[in-house]
Amino acid sequence: MPDRRAAVTQAELTRYLKAYRDAGIPVARTEIGRDGKVIIYTSDTASDEANNPWDAA
Repeated sequence: MPDRRAAVTQAELTRYLKAYRDAGIPVARTEIGRDGKVIIYTSDTASDEANNPWDAA
């Protein structure tokens, strides 16, 4: 198997996650595709609770 460069380096991923942390956005999980596509899922529980119509009772 030939050596390939990583689609996303550890330094890039660290930079992404630090930016989210510095912005105060909690990260729930990340997904990294083979093509280098990075998807970062957030978990903003405060806004979920405020926008839930079932809790308005």
